[in-house]
Amino acid sequence: MLVKCRLCGTKVDRNEAFKVVVGGKNTYYCNEAEYQKVLHEREVKDNTYECINQIFGYKVLNSALFKEINLLLEVYSYEHILAYLTENKKYITKVLEKDFVSEYAKIRYFAAILKNNIADFKMKEPEKPKEVDVDMPAMKYKRRNKRRSLSEIEESVGD
Repeated sequence: MLVKCRLCGTKVDRNEAFKVVVGGKNTYYCNEAEYQKVLHEREVKDNTYECINQIFGYKVLNSALFKEINLLLEVYSYEHILAYLTENKKYITKVLEKDFVSEYAKIRYFAAILKNNIADFKMKEPEKPKEVDVDMPAMKYKRRNKRRSLSEIEESVGD
């Protein structure tokens, strides 16, 4: 029997598909890597909204915020938005401290800041560890198997 992958929509044999039980229902993915990708995307999305809530100082439930973010998602990914918010969190929080007529106005102002500045934002690439060439002489030391007493060592050093 064929089942449909939740991520890509490909039909896969049930025995070969990666099965996840969610709320008592089976959901299927082509493989575990696709399921891990879904989990990662979900985590980044949750982190993005958590960062937005921290910037606002409370949990924003107004649907206008979700509409504005969805418009940005047509061009940018959650990773890009989260990276921008994380780097500019203090600035945005300070700007949003002023009084607004309504929460909607505050959300629109926030979205305008995001739209106007995210285009110029470059995500920092993770730093790669630097390789250092070390010129060390080859050590050709062989340990002696025979144990020597302290008096034997004193004799050899004393010579």
